[in-house]
Amino acid sequence: MAADLLELRLPVDLAPPEQVPHQLQNYISPEAWQARVRAVIRKGGRYIKPGFDMVWGIIAFIMVLALPIAMYFVALRVLPHEADDNVTFEVGPNFVVTDDANRIWKARGISIGTFFGVILLMWGPLFLWKLHGKSQVNKMLERFENEDRAVRPGAPVPIYRISRPTIGATALQLNISVPGTSAPTSFQTGSQPPSYIVNAPPDPATAYGTRFGQAPLVSGQGVPLYNQYDEKVPDYSGPPPGVYMPYDEKREFESLPV
Repeated sequence: MAADLLELRLPVDLAPPEQVPHQLQNYISPEAWQARVRAVIRKGGRYIKPGFDMVWGIIAFIMVLALPIAMYFVALRVLPHEADDNVTFEVGPNFVVTDDANRIWKARGISIGTFFGVILLMWGPLFLWKLHGKSQVNKMLERFENEDRAVRPGAPVPIYRISRPTIGATALQLNISVPGTSAPTSFQTGSQPPSYIVNAPPDPATAYGTRFGQAPLVSGQGVPLYNQYDEKVPDYSGPPPGVYMPYDEKREFESLPV
């Protein structure tokens, strides 16, 4: 049977949820659930630093723009000239620059290489740091799974994992793979109800019902009308004489004040 995936968002600056999710109530006690959630938030919260991520991102953005431009002009100044291949650039109406094409393309290549180098230098360590945090928390969650398997040998147990903390995030995402169970139904007749419904109808006749296109599950009987004295209602024969009389057209209308 396929497993069900349960995704929980755990903010690091708020109190952890104390109630066990309904899908996990058969696998973990409330005390163990609270202890594990606190451990996940405490360990994973070390890698959730939105303020640090914002400052680091601003510095990285400035360096990605500034360093390639600076390196381009530095390379133009440092690279040797080659007089055999000169080109002329009109920078302004009264300003003309003469330089060789190979030297300019080398400077552009250095600038592009600096651009990608700054991206790897600034964002690579941050990505590896977040990935290291994910690995550390998942190792702790694997120990929790081993404890569950020791308590219930041979039985399926939930699998806990967290997603990699994203840059600027304020919460951890805990993914729980719950062993496949019967999902709660819409209470159709004949369907399996959820596990929290334990009492069947006391009268089998009250469970009478049919699905579309199917025969009744049990024999149904008509419900008689309620009669406290068990009286037999006679057939209707019309009103007694004198109760209703047709209106006499010869009689005058009476004027009534309105």
